[in-house]
Amino acid sequence: MKLLLIYWAFLIAGYITGGKLRTSGKHLSGLGSLMMVTVYGLCFFMGMRMGVNEQVTSNLGRIGLEALVITVLCIIGSMLSIFLLRKILGMDRYGNLIRGEAEAVVSDEPQDTRHAQEEGSLDFKSTIILLSVVVIGMLIGAFILVPRGLAFLEWFDGSSNMAMIILLCILMSLVGLDMALSGDVIRNIKNAGYRVLLFPVASMIGTMVLGIGACLLLGFTLRESAAIPVGFGWYSYAPIVIASAGQQYIVASAVSFMHNVIREVTGIILIPVAAKKIGYLEAASIPGIAAMDVCIPIVSRSCRSDTVIYSFAIGVIMCMVTSVAVPLFMGV
Repeated sequence: MKLLLIYWAFLIAGYITGGKLRTSGKHLSGLGSLMMVTVYGLCFFMGMRMGVNEQVTSNLGRIGLEALVITVLCIIGSMLSIFLLRKILGMDRYGNLIRGEAEAVVSDEPQDTRHAQEEGSLDFKSTIILLSVVVIGMLIGAFILVPRGLAFLEWFDGSSNMAMIILLCILMSLVGLDMALSGDVIRNIKNAGYRVLLFPVASMIGTMVLGIGACLLLGFTLRESAAIPVGFGWYSYAPIVIASAGQQYIVASAVSFMHNVIREVTGIILIPVAAKKIGYLEAASIPGIAAMDVCIPIVSRSCRSDTVIYSFAIGVIMCMVTSVAVPLFMGV
């Protein structure tokens, strides 16, 4: 929670700074490129940390396959629930209320598909670069860093964690700047209203329905089946809580770790594609909790600045639920 407050502080600081720049009529060139360079650095460190983690590298067979199946179904459930909710609320694939709705306060954003796709969208080349950076980081971690010994790995764990925190703070500042310079965040919060809270709930329900079903079919107990999908991508928390419940839950902990890592990485890779082919709000839900930090710059560039509001809400509410639900389900 302390780190979460720090990230919020940097986001707010960036927003205040951006507001002052906008008022003075100043513009920042290359802000989007700087955001993506920071994301690449963050993905590289994340890849290396995955590569040096024996729990990941030594369980890429059956456990990895189970984690992949669970992740795919969790993401499908999340996106499907948001899609259905969006239709019920009368919103188009860009998150706008469709004109003619009785309660609609319609965004001033243009509705044509070409404009929506052009506005900050990431191309396929950027997606490939993101994936490549993660893979390269994993290879460096597994084949270069691991042989250097336990003492070095302990130092690397602390140093890389601090580097990721610093990069995340930079990212949040840049996102705050981008939101403020767009000039329409406050208006879009008022326009969104209660819908900001409904979409995280829909995402969690969809995730858990299909996620729990997948875990039960794969042979996990009801307790394990409830705890694994409710991690919502928080790979540094949920697996540890599951493992602390007893030695008999080690396999479930490993699957939870793999599943949550895959969900975050999948979000990084697929947000641009889902935003273009399916919908902005559906895309924002893919990474789970990472929607509030690591993936915010990708959401901002792949969708629109106002989509960040939904993305942030999805991550924050999932984080709160995970912190309570996983220990509750595991009886810790």
